[in-house]
Amino acid sequence: MKTALIALLLMPLLAFGQSAEQPLLVKSVWRAAFLEPGILNETRLGNRVTLVSEARVTTYTRTKEVETSPDKTTYYASSTANPDLSVGTRYFYNLDRRLEKGKSIRYNSGNYLSVKTRYKLPAVAKNESEHVPIGNGSGFGVEALWGFQRTYRRNFYLNLSLGSRIFRGNVEGAGDFTLGYTFSTVGER
Repeated sequence: MKTALIALLLMPLLAFGQSAEQPLLVKSVWRAAFLEPGILNETRLGNRVTLVSEARVTTYTRTKEVETSPDKTTYYASSTANPDLSVGTRYFYNLDRRLEKGKSIRYNSGNYLSVKTRYKLPAVAKNESEHVPIGNGSGFGVEALWGFQRTYRRNFYLNLSLGSRIFRGNVEGAGDFTLGYTFSTVGER
């Protein structure tokens, strides 16, 4: 029993082990995000694993349907803009297949599975309806995501991730769509 427990505890460390094969991922990539502005860094931890750190300003919106009369329904919304800090790992599972098909893995372009923690600081801007209390939108969350990212010819960056999260004690859907710019690095692929 103790051996099985020790093996389970050490299993995640295998992802960080280095083998003799050439690393497929770039050592470090810096990006700027445009839609929800911020800066992102992706650092290689192993042949298929990266650590992603983000500092962004994100929005959080809640809506509510309110029946104001028998024949009229009104929708109310509240939203906040919050500084957002997150750190997570990405495991890229299709890099070999992309290379076999002649597709680019430039700047870690590929599909991934990710787990990340996120902390939203108190709102810097807020639009709150009396029908939809939102508070300051801050809190701590953990996300499990599937996603893909691509860097195109002129360093244009696209990332889409979908999954679920636990945020402020509630389980909810999670997703991110990022458009941005990837800065060139020395020794790029």
